[in-house]
Amino acid sequence: MTWEERIENYVRETGFPRSLFVAGDGRVVGTWIMGNNYRVKSSYYGGYPAGYLRRIRALFPDKAQPLHLFSGMVDTAAFPGDTVDINPTLKPTFLDDAQSLEGVPLETYDLVLADPPYSVEDSAHYGTTMISRNKVMRALQRLPAGAHIVWLDQVLPMYRKSVFEPEAVIGMWKSTNHRFRGITIFRRIDGEAPRR
Repeated sequence: MTWEERIENYVRETGFPRSLFVAGDGRVVGTWIMGNNYRVKSSYYGGYPAGYLRRIRALFPDKAQPLHLFSGMVDTAAFPGDTVDINPTLKPTFLDDAQSLEGVPLETYDLVLADPPYSVEDSAHYGTTMISRNKVMRALQRLPAGAHIVWLDQVLPMYRKSVFEPEAVIGMWKSTNHRFRGITIFRRIDGEAPRR
């Protein structure tokens, strides 16, 4: 699908006004204001804002094999897919470290939704240590060409330009008195072979 087709599907499926645009350089830019719904369906600390998964799913109706990285208690009814987490009590599909993903068959996935801990303080809430974004992006190099990564964070992770192309950047305001976050959407390109 082209990004124009993705944006049109987003408007049609969500009913929200057009808030994403293809810029002159071909990248998609935009802003989402999520509204005053403070609920996180799972009630899990750091869970996606209400409506986030619906919006992402509307952008990627063509993706058949999604993977939720740093999944926590993601609502897989809103966006079906396999899950990866380091916490066994959350019963993820794959109990694995996002910095290596050794037990995850990444070559079978065409979409990864990633929402890592943003800070040391956030990591403490999850009972984990802070992750290295660089290591996670290095592990994700095993994705097949054409796969997309939807990275929700307060930081743009370092990535290899020969492997990933950032196709979209979306600013996201959850609501008043909440942190601003950025959504960067990368596409795995036919670049150099990943190293293990």
